[in-house]
Amino acid sequence: MLISKKADINKCNDKEASPLYIACQNGHTEVVQMLLNNKADINRCRYTGSSPLLIACHQGHTGVAQMLIKHNADINKCRDNGSSPLFIACVKGNTEVIRILINNEADINKCINTGASPLFIACQKGHTKVVEMLINNKADINESDNEEVSPLYIACQKGHYDVVKMLINNMAYINKCRDTGSSPLHIACREGHTKVVQMLINNNADVNKCRETGASPLHVACRKGHTEVVKMLIHNEADITKCDDEEVSPLYIACQKKHTEVVELLINNKADVNKRRDTGASPLYIACHQGHTEVIQMLINNNADINKCTDTGATSLYIACHQGHNKVVQMLINSMADINKCNDLGVSPLYIVCQEGHTDVVKILINNKADINKCMNTGQTPLLIACFKSHEDIVELLLNHKADCNIKWRGLAPLDIAKRENLSNIVHLLER
Repeated sequence: MLISKKADINKCNDKEASPLYIACQNGHTEVVQMLLNNKADINRCRYTGSSPLLIACHQGHTGVAQMLIKHNADINKCRDNGSSPLFIACVKGNTEVIRILINNEADINKCINTGASPLFIACQKGHTKVVEMLINNKADINESDNEEVSPLYIACQKGHYDVVKMLINNMAYINKCRDTGSSPLHIACREGHTKVVQMLINNNADVNKCRETGASPLHVACRKGHTEVVKMLIHNEADITKCDDEEVSPLYIACQKKHTEVVELLINNKADVNKRRDTGASPLYIACHQGHTEVIQMLINNNADINKCTDTGATSLYIACHQGHNKVVQMLINSMADINKCNDLGVSPLYIVCQEGHTDVVKILINNKADINKCMNTGQTPLLIACFKSHEDIVELLLNHKADCNIKWRGLAPLDIAKRENLSNIVHLLER
């Protein structure tokens, strides 16, 4: 009735959606046919660039899509982000719509603005049947997006086993890396997709191929604590000593992250327990820094060098003291750690706990005969720094164990420091 009264057939609403667009969106087949018969603009897009055909494909209205194509709708007309009707149908996994589009010569490799192809998005979404259709119709199996992420890579990242299998069977390049240097195996290891990892290895993926940071698949599996993946990689001759660009080993990162089972697995396979990173920190050092007691015990039991220093001269005991890890400190002392070993500035374990205010650790060190008056290179004593930091309990503890309150730094004794800082309680302790 409205059309017969000469209503504007292409008049859009405030979002630039035409009557034909709205009818296609809602799947009103008879209305669509009527509008087309009365010469509605079949390719008129809304403000996003979305055409009537694209919205019909998005909504899965197969009959409407078929009708539009028969009336010569532009089958490859994209919205502003580069999405074609085929791309949208692949996102949704609508196989019937996809079949119609392919049969009518839709561009099977037409990418969106990010470089993702219809095959890429089908792999990402895990639409196995769609992937098979696209491959059978000569989709480019190695077409990567703007970040060099391939369909195989994204399928491995998402853990879509059947899709990965199909891609490999159709000769996808198994070691094709993204722009960071990360391979399909690398990303599968990171995500812990065990079945995918096994399939990639079985098809000769490079188990030692590193990303730009130098991190190998084994390295990233150790970082994430994926024990089964680690076992698989070691069994397939992954290089257990391979470090990243900062000389961080798989064992080091497993110790840092407290992945106890992974640590045990690496040690049992002859990982170097004393391999240091570029700062000189060993696996034991980082485990002590983090306070991971189980890992520490495992390392000690496997002959880790307990007094091995970083490039600044800090020992594992020093860092455990600095962090206030009471149990770790006691473990290290029980294992014959050098209780008075200083860093390059002459800072002893006792000095650093007095500075940081870790009273319980101070007690442990004193009870184990730490040198109570050991000065750092510039002359400050543990007592002086405890006064300066206003740690009253520690000052009292040191004085009760005969700390020398007359040792001066730059002409100042601990009492002078306490008076200067108006620390009346500490002044009282020192003067009594």
